[in-house]
Amino acid sequence: MSMFGQQFTFKQLLAHHDRVNIPIIQRDYAQGRDSEEEVRNNFLSALHDALNLSQPLNLDFIYGSVEGSPSRFQPLDGQQRLTTLFLLHWYLAWRDNRLEKLRQFLSSDGKSRFSYDVRPSSSEFYDALLDYTPGVHPTELLETVTVSSHLENQPWYFRYWRLDPTIQSSLKMLNAIHKKFLNSVGLYDRLANDEQPAITFHLLDLEHFGLSDDLYIKMNARGKPLTTFETFKARYEQYLKSRYRSKNKRLNGSEVSIGEYFAQRIDTTWADFFWIYRNQNTNLYDEAAINLFRAVILLSRNPQSESYLDDVSKLRIKSTKSSYATFQRFGWLDQRFTNLLIFLLDTWSRGEDALHLLPDTQYFNEDIILKKVMKEPTDLSFVEIVQFVGYVLYLENHSKHLDPVSFQAWMRIVFNLSINTDYNRPRDLQRSVKGLIKLIPHSNEILGYFASNKQPTSGFREQQIDEERLKAELLLADSNWRTIIDRAETHGYFKGQIEFLLDYCGALDRWDSKSSSLNWHRDEHRFFQNEFMKYLVRAEAMFKPIGLNDLGKYRWQRALLSMGNYLLPSGNHNVSFLTNSISEQDGWKRLLRGSRTNTEARQVLKKLFNRIDSTETTEIKAQLEEIICEESASELWRKALIETPEAFDYCEKNAIRMNSESEIYLLKKSQMNGYHAELFTFHLFCKLFYPNTIKINFAPLELNQTYDFVYGTEEEPGFRLTWSKENSIVTFFVVWKNNMFNIFVGKEILSKIPDIQKKLQEIFGFREQDEKFVKETSSNKILDVLHQLAQTLRRITDSNS
Repeated sequence: MSMFGQQFTFKQLLAHHDRVNIPIIQRDYAQGRDSEEEVRNNFLSALHDALNLSQPLNLDFIYGSVEGSPSRFQPLDGQQRLTTLFLLHWYLAWRDNRLEKLRQFLSSDGKSRFSYDVRPSSSEFYDALLDYTPGVHPTELLETVTVSSHLENQPWYFRYWRLDPTIQSSLKMLNAIHKKFLNSVGLYDRLANDEQPAITFHLLDLEHFGLSDDLYIKMNARGKPLTTFETFKARYEQYLKSRYRSKNKRLNGSEVSIGEYFAQRIDTTWADFFWIYRNQNTNLYDEAAINLFRAVILLSRNPQSESYLDDVSKLRIKSTKSSYATFQRFGWLDQRFTNLLIFLLDTWSRGEDALHLLPDTQYFNEDIILKKVMKEPTDLSFVEIVQFVGYVLYLENHSKHLDPVSFQAWMRIVFNLSINTDYNRPRDLQRSVKGLIKLIPHSNEILGYFASNKQPTSGFREQQIDEERLKAELLLADSNWRTIIDRAETHGYFKGQIEFLLDYCGALDRWDSKSSSLNWHRDEHRFFQNEFMKYLVRAEAMFKPIGLNDLGKYRWQRALLSMGNYLLPSGNHNVSFLTNSISEQDGWKRLLRGSRTNTEARQVLKKLFNRIDSTETTEIKAQLEEIICEESASELWRKALIETPEAFDYCEKNAIRMNSESEIYLLKKSQMNGYHAELFTFHLFCKLFYPNTIKINFAPLELNQTYDFVYGTEEEPGFRLTWSKENSIVTFFVVWKNNMFNIFVGKEILSKIPDIQKKLQEIFGFREQDEKFVKETSSNKILDVLHQLAQTLRRITDSNS
């Protein structure tokens, strides 16, 4: 085995061997295929950057067998890269008028020294291409003329070459190279420069192994090309060695370069760390490692940088490929990334306890976050990224003297602030990361800092920052607050947002947010603590870790409406009964949070808590039912909702459209262009549908068993009552319009029974309107009107019989 570890250029490869020959058992050239567009573009971008920006690029290992004398190199791995380099040399030589120079090292006896045995036509094409000097310069090609179409129009181009996949792929690659390098001048000399090579690879000659065709086939069948991680590792090692030659780190008692340190640790101590996250089927950890590198890039971005928002956006979408070429192209492999990566891998690889640096997982679960990162870093939410940044910042600043208690106190603040701040876009993340960087110098005394500063940080919800200030002052002023605040904060739904309890117990009003200390008497603390616990146990009865504790029949919602209007806006036009979401605007968390300008809904909940004196489920149900039955809602719409649990059940998204207090629609989903009902007719329909709720005989009127839900806004929803008259069926439609019930019947059906029409007009005041007769009546008279209508129809029916 020779030449292991040495770097070669394409030109030097041809100087070392007489020919480079792609053996017959290899596949066709593929990098020019349509399906390889992303790979092609990324590779060409990396080549372009290496040639234009003087950033040497190493293409990793290329290995194969050496046969004959003079020697013939037959690639086993590297065929695609070598073919692209051959085509790039030809194009840049054409671009820079260096084709004769190119032929001096690449042509022999009129034949290309780079050839394909896969198909004879492939070698014929490369021979012809290398021998051809185009009569036009690349810059003279019309926009409508591609390199491929120009070559295909030459007399030496054979028609049957269109059937050769390697030739067709080569033509498409030349088109891509033309598009990428057309405006670049002088790059051929840079590419062919052996003294300061721009693009190299490690050459591994397996000349002593005597690779037969059978062995080629077996090795290719293994399907083991270099993984993305292996490529990254090799190229990044070279990058570090060339970039940080003067920077050293201590390893095993000796000073070594950053590149050497990375190279040794990545295959030893760090490999043991990654082994935990290996693929259980293949025992490979390559994907986990490259995923962690991507996450560390995200953590290492400077929020003050102009590129921060763009970098975050790219890193959080799966279409941004995780590869050395991608990371390098966007400038992410900077010194901050290198330092942070080495620091974190050194920290986490110090032993099993290094992965559990916090006392517990209450505020940050290191195992879960790392497993998520290793599997798919783009799945990290903004909240998780903020918490991960906070975790890493603390480790960096206190690695030499890490105090688990202070670390836990820091992560509690980071958790509370982040989980209760809304994140919708990278700019929100940027603000929070800036806030943490500002806060980190005080991380070992975080409670005292929050207790003594009016504006301890920024970048998070201001209301939550103030809540943390108050809690910090309480915790430092009286030790008895610790247990009950911890109990409330660790509730799975509240997640650190407990200002509503501090409000209900009176501590919030008593607190002077402009002062820097609590000058409360001990008895005041005891009073507020007792009140806090009273409301906490009620809140725990109402909310489980996943949200509302469902006691059936929407008892909590209906009881709350009995206390007042607790509904909150949802979207641009709806109001919501509230959901269990912890982040959406229609979640119960929003009601608990309230706002400094609108605490009405939160106070409705306090009124309900004041009516409950038990935490036992059966007794709470009974108390809620009692509150519902005693409701004295002044608004008609609240009364209708309280009496109609079916309305809540119908609204699958917990939303209603409330145009006014007299125009309310129950939404099946969330839009009026979907199915919906009207509140007051639906309420009346449900009362009529369940006879035990109304002690009135409506015979011979029969209620249609299905409410008339409508789709869109062309018709009004409602319900129907029918009466059979001889061979006719008279249908009375009931809808709600202009704050009144409207009962109408079609003019056409009444024209067949004029005596009924007359009585409806004279007795009930039905008036003619368009193609129907309409009777309007108020909500408090609708049952009487329907009863009277039924009695009249009953007399008519009886007299006819």
